[in-house]
Amino acid sequence: MREACCAQDDQLGPLEATYDLADHLTLADLVQAVTSSRFLQYSSTHTTLTGFAGATPFATVFSGFYLPGRLPQFSLPATTPLADLLAKGSLTFRF
Repeated sequence: MREACCAQDDQLGPLEATYDLADHLTLADLVQAVTSSRFLQYSSTHTTLTGFAGATPFATVFSGFYLPGRLPQFSLPATTPLADLLAKGSLTFRF
């Protein structure tokens, strides 16, 4: 799930995507899948999104348009198994 970034998004309701990733994959694999899908959207005033597993932040992801080449910063080890993250609750990205 991600936060809406414009009024049109707000009218559409919750913005959700589903990714079919094996439990043995890692946090780095998840972030790669989400960023390469281009599901996350940014604006000129919001150029980063933070990923949360429940209430626990796991990574900050940067806009490729506004901050080209900037790699994600992980709050948890990038090698954290997805199963551990999913046990904390829903995964969301917020400004």
